[in-house]
Amino acid sequence: MPVRRGDPESVGVNPYRRLSASQVILWKSCNRLWYYTYMERLKSPLPPQIIRGNAVEECICRVLRDSPVLVADDADDVMTSPLLDDGSPAYDNPLAWPAPTLGELPEDQWPTDRDSLEAWAMARAETHFEACWDAAVLDWESIPNRVGSAGEADPDEALKMTRAGLRLHLDQVQACMKAGGGPGLADWRKGGPRGDWPAPDGFPRTWNEVHPAARGSGDITWCEAWEVARPWFVDPDAGQWKHTTSHPEEWFQGEYDMVYDWTGRIRIVDLKASIGKGDRSGGYLEQLRLYGWLWWETHGRADEVESLEIWYLGPGTVKDVPRPSGEEMEALTEELEELYQKIHARDPSITECPADPAPLRYFDEGGVPSATPVDPDPRARCTHCELRGVCEGSEHELELPLERSIDRFGHRWPVTPLGEIVTRVSAVGEVSGLRGPNLSADGTVDLSFTLQEGYDRAKVQPSRYGSPTDVTRAITNGSRVRIDNTMASVWRGEIVLDLDAKSSVAIADDSDSAPIVDIETKVNAIGRVWSINAFPDGVGVTRWSVTLVDQTGSAGVVAFRQFIPIAAAGVSRGDEIAILNGEIGEFNGQPQVRIGPGGRLVVLRDASEVPGF
Repeated sequence: MPVRRGDPESVGVNPYRRLSASQVILWKSCNRLWYYTYMERLKSPLPPQIIRGNAVEECICRVLRDSPVLVADDADDVMTSPLLDDGSPAYDNPLAWPAPTLGELPEDQWPTDRDSLEAWAMARAETHFEACWDAAVLDWESIPNRVGSAGEADPDEALKMTRAGLRLHLDQVQACMKAGGGPGLADWRKGGPRGDWPAPDGFPRTWNEVHPAARGSGDITWCEAWEVARPWFVDPDAGQWKHTTSHPEEWFQGEYDMVYDWTGRIRIVDLKASIGKGDRSGGYLEQLRLYGWLWWETHGRADEVESLEIWYLGPGTVKDVPRPSGEEMEALTEELEELYQKIHARDPSITECPADPAPLRYFDEGGVPSATPVDPDPRARCTHCELRGVCEGSEHELELPLERSIDRFGHRWPVTPLGEIVTRVSAVGEVSGLRGPNLSADGTVDLSFTLQEGYDRAKVQPSRYGSPTDVTRAITNGSRVRIDNTMASVWRGEIVLDLDAKSSVAIADDSDSAPIVDIETKVNAIGRVWSINAFPDGVGVTRWSVTLVDQTGSAGVVAFRQFIPIAAAGVSRGDEIAILNGEIGEFNGQPQVRIGPGGRLVVLRDASEVPGF
């Protein structure tokens, strides 16, 4: 089972704050880099090389899904998978799948040896590639946080990598031939159950007919070997993250590229559209070991993988990754759960994430360790880090603003540095209109009420991101309470206090004072645009969002629908901007400035006027 759909919210896990292999690798390379990336949201822009990787993987998967007995070498894409509204394959609708409706090709057109099967596969790659490339370009160009030009990505290089990946798969087909089809050939020839997550092949999950390529007996044919050796892979038509597998306790997730099982054992393969040089190759080893561990965890700790492989498609070579032993996987479970508790179950402070990078590693083509595998300079990683300008662990100087006021529109606006924006407040008052409290199964408390102190009032309610657990049992209408670590906003002229897991409600002491009238909900901020995270596309995205940095820290800026300023369309990475009369907010632990009614966006300096990041 290569997919385990999780339900993290049912066990109190934030689905957006689970561990992944990429996060674990980043944490081990530098704790501070992880902090800047996931807590401060300082994510680097995506280069056009992303196009190559996405196009290559999609094209390989589309060819693997085709059948040499059903699809001619020059046919259009006839194996398109039917999808549900959420982007998941419609496995339970057998009438919607294309393969059962396709007629068999004349048998004299079926490949009969490796050369003819390879010729068919390469022709299919030619047929699919242009559409895969165009889709990858459009996808990359839809990402606001990108850098460079699509013209910098080379489609010819990508097509060569696609062919290399298909040849490596044909090695598996040939091995299947030599092994007589493996232990599953006889059952496959009979037809029958295909499992919950069959390899994408154009057929529905429930399909008990005999495959058109199947022979009743005798030696396995090359067409049969293509069908039997086909690995599971992410359906190229499925929506993003629809084939993710989750740890049984929901705090880790990952998505395999390919899973072979024709030998009766599991071989996990990760496709890399690269030549395998550089420090990232070290991270790939860790990624595959984590995938081996995840398979073990999601299969009752009873099924260990047979092998882990990285396919470097630049040179067309296979990198074998040592499998973790049972003892090592036991230790990994303990280590990773501890890491989850440290960096995701709560918000770690910057001091808990020291700027102490791991040594920079060197690999040659194919992921082979270089003659000098580790840079002798302990800070070598810093010289290549795109966040060195905001990290005190580096000597790189970056020009960032630090303003306390700004003159615009006829008067002076006080400016709060980003690192000084206060997103959590306290308030004391009397409870009225109490609804609840009700204790939920996950230990959180559902309640809402009005908090009143004199003439000042605030609406208190659970946050959309979760409810509190620390609520006094003595709360009643008329009791005087103190609320700490609540998020304040204004809705239709009324102060709203949102409670989440960090908030608490306690009976107030006689001396407690935290006036509602002192709560600040507005802020003016100045910073440089580190990244553009979202831009309205007229389809599904209805917000504009950027991350700002100044000398004190970072903050997100967001505007929705009609409140998106006209000037937002002209904002680029590196611009210095001011947000005036913004609303104070918080998103996943990061300060956020929301542009609402009366909010303004001012471009102070264009990126071309200041040194680059």
